[in-house]
Amino acid sequence: MPEEGSRWFQKLKREAKAMSPHFRFVRIQLGFYRIYWQDAYIHEVYKEMPEYGYDIDDLDPRLHDKDYYEDLEDKAELTRNIKNYVEGYYDSMDKLRTRLYMMRNNKEFNEKAKGAYKQMYVT
Repeated sequence: MPEEGSRWFQKLKREAKAMSPHFRFVRIQLGFYRIYWQDAYIHEVYKEMPEYGYDIDDLDPRLHDKDYYEDLEDKAELTRNIKNYVEGYYDSMDKLRTRLYMMRNNKEFNEKAKGAYKQMYVT
C-alpha cells in the first residue's frame, strides 16, 4: 500500500520521527493530520502540502455561497481558503522544531499543549 500524501508530507513525517520517536501523526478528516508529541498536541498539517507555503490572495466569490461549497467543493480546500494560507514543508518543520524545543524547555507551554484537544472528539 503506497504512503499517503505528497513527497513533502512524507519527508516531514520522516524528519519528525528522526527528531524524536515520540511524534505521532493522527489522521483526522479531509486529509488533515494532527501531530502529537508524547501526549501533547503540537501542530496540524495537510497531507498534500507543497514545499513552500503561500498566502491565498484570490478573492473566491464561492466562499460566500455556503451551499455551493457544502454540495460541490472539496472541504479540505475550503478549510485552507478560510485559513487564507497554505502551509508548506519548511513552515511545518520550523513549527515542529520550535514547539519541540518549547515542550522540552518551557513548563508552562508543556502544560498548555498537553491540555489542548483533550476534550475534543474528532470523527
